[in-house]
Amino acid sequence: MKTCRLALAVLAAFLVAGVGAASAAPAPNPACGVIAAQRGAIELPVRVAPGLTVRVRDPYGGVFARNRLFVQFSLRYARPADRARVADVTWLLDGRPPRRDEGGRDAFLAPSTMFTAGPHVITVRITPAGGGAPVEAALQATATDCRLATIVPSRDRAGNVVLAIDSGGPPLRAATLLGTLGVPRGGRIGTVTAHGRTWTLRSLRITGLPPRTTALTVRLAVGVAPRRLCALAAQLEGGAGPPVRLAPRC
Repeated sequence: MKTCRLALAVLAAFLVAGVGAASAAPAPNPACGVIAAQRGAIELPVRVAPGLTVRVRDPYGGVFARNRLFVQFSLRYARPADRARVADVTWLLDGRPPRRDEGGRDAFLAPSTMFTAGPHVITVRITPAGGGAPVEAALQATATDCRLATIVPSRDRAGNVVLAIDSGGPPLRAATLLGTLGVPRGGRIGTVTAHGRTWTLRSLRITGLPPRTTALTVRLAVGVAPRRLCALAAQLEGGAGPPVRLAPRC
């Protein structure tokens, strides 16, 4: 049996709060004092048979919060016809069949609280049609009771770009906008709103945040943002850890 494993770094110990599975999603853990960024999706290519490669998708990039309703890992096929070339798919959680899986054959879908806080291994065993040997692929993922920091770009009714930035709980000292940003005449980049206060932004580095700020909204002036909103990012400073780079999930 061939095995293909994806090695991902496990988050630091502050993410591993030893809390067992519960029947309802827990509230964010106030003890999480370090900013933890959401990550981009991972797709692991797996060769199942000659001419047949599938991708095992982890949309959370190796870490997910247990305050989600469900989590899902899935198979992706290059062509619709490839699905018929797979005879059987088996999902395992930490080496055992999960006690709950509502994803059907090609996905593992379960409540986030079914996962205890800490590292887990999600294994998928794929058997090709025609009697070939099964292939295994394994993803490492960490479940955490900490909320993850997020950055969400959007456009308002006037077409201006708005960035919603959230630290996930730790207070922010500063935030720096990253990406290919234009600086208009006069140097006015846009505005920042935090704790009900709004002020003009003239630097990519945002300081002077009110005490206990955990979320802020940046409204960019016309011509500042790149065409692709997914190219925007930010570096957050706050909590007890080092600065964290934050990119949108696109």
